Amino acid sequence: MNINKVTVPTLKAEITIGLNKGYSEEFWSVIELKNKLAAAQQKLKQRDGILLSTKVTLSFINYPKFPIEKESFKNGVSFIAKELMNELSQNRIVVVFNDETIMLEDLPEIDGSINIESFYLILFLNI
Repeated sequence: MNINKVTVPTLKAEITIGLNKGYSEEFWSVIELKNKLAAAQQKLKQRDGILLSTKVTLSFINYPKFPIEKESFKNGVSFIAKELMNELSQNRIVVVFNDETIMLEDLPEIDGSINIESFYLILFLNI
C-alpha cells in the first residue's frame, strides 16, 4: 500500500458562540447553525478564495490539501466569526487561536441574566 503523507503547519482556531438568538429565549437549531456556517464559508471562498475546513464544534484547521498562511487562516476564521455573529444576532463572540484570543463585540452591554460574580467564580475555579 502506497500512502501519501502531506504535512503543513498546524493552524487551529475555535469560535465560542452562544446559541440564543440575541438575548432572547429562542435558540438556533443545529440545522440553522450549519446552514449559517456553510453560507459564511461560501462567502469567504468567493471573497478571498480561502477554503477553511470546519466541523460542527467550529474548530478550524489548516487543511493539508489546501494549505494557507497563518495570517490568511486567522483572517478567514475572523471573517466567519463576524458573519456568524451577525447572522446569529450575537453581541459578542470569542475566537481562540494558538497564539492569541480575541473578542469581537458590538456593544459593551452584558445580558442581564448573567450573574458576573458567579461567572468569574466559575472561571477561577475552572469548573
